[in-house]
Amino acid sequence: MQVTALRSYRCYHYPKTPYGRPVASETGVLPFVQVRASSATRAMEKAAAVTGCVIDRAERLEGGVA
Repeated sequence: MQVTALRSYRCYHYPKTPYGRPVASETGVLPFVQVRASSATRAMEKAAAVTGCVIDRAERLEGGVA
């Protein structure tokens, strides 16, 4: 059994309207959630499950930032 270390990721997402459609950001600043996952792909999957929104990107947080 291989143990994979979890890392912290910040996942930026597009918020939704009350009707469930994604909203483009006029300022270019997107809200984010932080998740712990083994990879960026897995982090984006977790963030999508938590927020129910379209995920733009995931950035790995280095060091003690979390």
